[in-house]
Parts: sequence; structure tokens; C-alpha cells
Amino acid sequence: MDINDNTLDDFATLFNAFWYKDFPLATGYKILGSRADWTIHIGICVRSCADLLGFFTYFESGGRTDAIIRDNNEKDVAHIEWEWWEASSGKVNEIDELSKHNEKAKFSAFISYSDENILEQNLQRIVEQWQDCTTPLLTFLVVFSKQGRKRMFNTLETYLMENGKMSLLRSQPALPWDAKGTRWESNNLENAI
Repeated sequence: MDINDNTLDDFATLFNAFWYKDFPLATGYKILGSRADWTIHIGICVRSCADLLGFFTYFESGGRTDAIIRDNNEKDVAHIEWEWWEASSGKVNEIDELSKHNEKAKFSAFISYSDENILEQNLQRIVEQWQDCTTPLLTFLVVFSKQGRKRMFNTLETYLMENGKMSLLRSQPALPWDAKGTRWESNNLENAI
């Protein structure tokens, strides 16, 4: 694989697009998802990205990594982990696990969630765990607010951690019906609930 290829950028763009495709919720039917809904949805997004890029997806392999994307020569393109818990919660070891094997792939990706009130804390925790790694880390965070114990999704934010620095690549509505001008947009949520 050419070191100057656009695989990382393409994966980031595709993941953001596939986030809306086959979304497990709908305004008129189901507006809150379970943890299992999101785990399955992320797996579908990852596999769809790999398929469109012409790669293979292996789930729960390589020491139980959530997903490894490989090329047709069985070289690792990306190692991907996702976690329901926030990076700063003390319950997350996925970033450390990815960092131990970071040189085996072109890039790694971490997909998780963050309460909007502690977004900076979560980002800082990710930076601390990845800062000594030589390969890039794509981070997708679904930023939410809380309504009681429920997570109300606001944005899907995509960050790139490279050379010890974290930068925001993209921010989009987490819910497709909040994406202005799209076919999923809903102009009247009160009637849909």
C-alpha cells in the first residue's frame, strides 16, 4: 500500500456518510436506541467503509480487536475499536490496546461517545493514551446531552490525532433528521413522536 494514499481520509469521509445510512432510529418510529443498536450500527458502518474501499473486514480478531481492515495481501490497513463508555470514565482500555499495536496498521480508529459537558476531558484522555504512537488515530465521538439517564445525541465529531496533536476534521448532526437539506431531515419532530 502506498504510504501517500488517501485511505485514512476516505475512511473518515465514508464513515461520516454511512453513519446516516441504515440508521437504527427513525423520528416516527423509534427515537432512542439501545447500546446493542449502536454496536451493530457501528459494525455495519465500518464494514460498509471497508467494502467501498475494496478491503476486507475481520471482526473480533487480532487479539479481540473489534475490527481489523485488511487489504488483499492480508496487510492491516486499520485497527478499529468502539466503546459505549467515555474515554475519561476509567472503564475504557480500547485506546491503550490500539496503541500497543499501532505500527501494524496504516491507522487506527476509536469510536465512542462523550457527554458535551466533559468533551475536553474525553479528548484529553485520548491524547494522553495516544501521544507516543507513530501512526494516526481517527476518533469519532458521538457528543450527547443527558436527559435523566438517557443520552440525547447532538453531533458526530471526527478528530485526527497525529504527531501528538488532536484536530477536529468534521462535525455533523448525530441524528440524520437534523442534517439540513438531506432526505432524512424532519421539519416537524413534535408530530413524529
